[in-house]
Amino acid sequence: MKHLPIFILTAVTLPVTAQNAVVEESVVDVVCDSRTHAIQNFKEVTTILNEHGADLATFVCSCSKNDKLTAFKGQVTDSSGRVIRKIKESELKQTEYSPYLAIDDYKVYYDYTPPVYPVTITYEWAIDSHDNLIEFPSFCPQTDYDVSVKRASYTLTAPKELAVRHALQNIDKTVNVSENSNGSQILSLELSDLPALKYEPYSRPLRERLPMAYFAPTDFTYYGTQGSMKDWTEYGKWEYSLINGSEILPDAVCHELHQLTDDLKTDREKIEALYQRLEKTTRYVAILLGIGGQKPASAADVCKSGFGDCKGLSNYMRAMLKEVGIPSNYITISTSNRRLLKDFASVGQMNHVILQVPLQGDTLWLECTNPQLPMGYVHEDIAGHNAIEVSKAGGRLVQLPVYADSANLMHSKISIQLDSKGAADVSLLQDSHNWQYENNIPLMKMDEKDRHKTLQRMIRVPQAEIGRMDVKEDGATITVDAEVRSQRYATVTGQRLFVPICPIHNGYSTPPTLPNRQEDIYLKAGYLDRDEITLTIPEGYDIEARPNDISIEHPFGRFSFTIRSEGNEIHIQNSLLMKSGTYDKSLYPQFIEFIKTVSSIYSQKVVLKNNL
Repeated sequence: MKHLPIFILTAVTLPVTAQNAVVEESVVDVVCDSRTHAIQNFKEVTTILNEHGADLATFVCSCSKNDKLTAFKGQVTDSSGRVIRKIKESELKQTEYSPYLAIDDYKVYYDYTPPVYPVTITYEWAIDSHDNLIEFPSFCPQTDYDVSVKRASYTLTAPKELAVRHALQNIDKTVNVSENSNGSQILSLELSDLPALKYEPYSRPLRERLPMAYFAPTDFTYYGTQGSMKDWTEYGKWEYSLINGSEILPDAVCHELHQLTDDLKTDREKIEALYQRLEKTTRYVAILLGIGGQKPASAADVCKSGFGDCKGLSNYMRAMLKEVGIPSNYITISTSNRRLLKDFASVGQMNHVILQVPLQGDTLWLECTNPQLPMGYVHEDIAGHNAIEVSKAGGRLVQLPVYADSANLMHSKISIQLDSKGAADVSLLQDSHNWQYENNIPLMKMDEKDRHKTLQRMIRVPQAEIGRMDVKEDGATITVDAEVRSQRYATVTGQRLFVPICPIHNGYSTPPTLPNRQEDIYLKAGYLDRDEITLTIPEGYDIEARPNDISIEHPFGRFSFTIRSEGNEIHIQNSLLMKSGTYDKSLYPQFIEFIKTVSSIYSQKVVLKNNL
């Protein structure tokens, strides 16, 4: 299952739709009376215009033992303003099943499907929060494409002595700070007439385009702990206080670790041995308990139970490394946010933990949640992302490495033995590396039947009969070795055979033209595809027509195609390099033309004529 080119994954043409919904009013009103208590009041009035906006009719609220829903009411009106549904708090449902082993959080929700369109839905609710004010609710009135906002407001009232920080994203207004008659500070922000964001292929993730505002206290009390979020350094000190002392292991385990590693010569060998031990002796289970889900389980507890979440498993690996004399750093990171706000430290920007192991001349990044990955492999969900290195000295903003585009290589060697009736025996030897390897990992866990189905989707071979398929993994490389028989590989027309030149690279879709494109072109993942194809033609046939060689290059990609004949063999070479990065929106027409060209060449045929 090859890592499909970016323009296959993201260039699916979406139906052109009108606006789906209008947020008539969005209100967030937070009243904080101390460092440990606040009442959060919310109101959302949304007009849903068609079925594409139906998801906005559902009410969902996150709660916990420290966040209690204390008030709720809902109402649905039709286009004339007639009330067609009133929703009571007693009708709300609560999530009863969780795939996690232990979790404090739960969802309160109400599913509603509008019977007609348009409808206007109003939800009002309040949350009582205590002992967990490490940050206040964020402000994000616009949550999806094709949704406009008429009015939105955010108000935070807090004691004057409580220092409150804020940060804005995609908002050109400033937060107003004033004081009420009681001497409390009031931070307020109002937005109006936000136009709907339109989906554009190859643009930044929606999260990076939305207008958002963040608010948080500088000093906080969180589940009984004290800390500061003045900057990332202070954040790191608090995080370190949660893990410090939790790396102590039982004596018997320490003895086992030394037996495993003492005879190994290098630190890298020792790390490899412990990483393999982590894979064999633990499994991932999310645990959102303890200090609001921020504190990892102790290394001793993970060792005893054999399970842990990203925090617990990373801390356990840290403990094992420490026991054998190898220092490492606890790393908090986001799998969704590429960039952290440099001047606004907050826990809500991260959702994952990994481990960093500094070595002489190198740095290893260990994904302890999935130690089946090769040691030190930086997977696509975190590669290039900002992260916070946590140590006794505090937090330090770092950035994970990214593999060079050309290192994300898929190299295919294909042999096609063609007969005069158009049937062919096709052999495929394909190596996928790094991010292209990552997309093929599911193959390793499939049974033979599912592997064969996957191969049939990978190749452009009519009536494919899979004769053999072997899949092997070696580090960050997966090799597919397969043999396929097709009774109708080539089309027979009289004395001629029309033969496809490339049996792979299926599914190309050209994105729509956008004459008024707003966003620059964004290509998240670069890669290199190299194909070496040998087509053996039947006796008595000669080439009557063939595609021309081509070589094209743009800032965002490079493609070359060559074809030559040698006796009864035709040798074809393709090379496609897609370059990750951001490119000016003015290049979009060239980008579309580039995709069309590549797709058309992969789809071309050689015409063979029988001269006997």
